[in-house]
Amino acid sequence: MTVTTMNSDGVFVPPTYSHIGMAGDLVFLAGQVGRDAAGTIVGPHDAAAQARQLFANLGAHLRTIGASPADVVKVTTILVDRADRDAVGAEHKKFFGDHKPPHTLVIVAGLALPEMRAEVEAIVHRPRAGLA
Repeated sequence: MTVTTMNSDGVFVPPTYSHIGMAGDLVFLAGQVGRDAAGTIVGPHDAAAQARQLFANLGAHLRTIGASPADVVKVTTILVDRADRDAVGAEHKKFFGDHKPPHTLVIVAGLALPEMRAEVEAIVHRPRAGLA
């Protein structure tokens, strides 16, 4: 099986990894954080603002592969503070609507940068014929 990696236009490209990894009909989206296209943290220490941006980034990646939130089969949310659960959860609900993929929530001591509050990664099912 061939693994293909890529990034999306309009989303910050990290220097050491790709945001999108495709293997067969599965697509793995790296954890998205509240960074804009220039790499600036949106709303430092503000979980709601960061969640809006990270879901915008997730949406950009889904569009890149010709998918939608309904194609997501698994989500993992990582928070640095349990108190941010409702704010991030509200943005999760806006993004997914009535689609409720399996979800894991993890609370950790910290993310890559101290001002980051949340990170979300996803697994997507997308038949190879539908990939860009």
